[in-house]
Amino acid sequence: MTTDNADDTLSNETAQRLAAQLQASWGGRWQVMWEPWGRKFRAFPAYDLDVNTPVEGTSLRELWRAVLGVDQELLFAVAEVIPAHPPTVIHMHPGILQEVFG
Repeated sequence: MTTDNADDTLSNETAQRLAAQLQASWGGRWQVMWEPWGRKFRAFPAYDLDVNTPVEGTSLRELWRAVLGVDQELLFAVAEVIPAHPPTVIHMHPGILQEVFG
């Protein structure tokens, strides 16, 4: 069975299975769904919840290309908000929590 075209020959069960396999291959970084009414695959970046627009494709190949087109840009945007310096570690003596919380 070919995965290049998500037309009427691709059953909903097969398309859902393929979407789950693709999601697993991306390590959960992208959530992949099959829309039977629109006969297309949709993907949302799981690591950037502010992105509301899904990536779409009528085939897995088309979806893959669309994800590659935005993935690098999204990863750079996420990396930019990470602080340049690690957080400051404050050392406290072991009994401080007992003294504070009784």
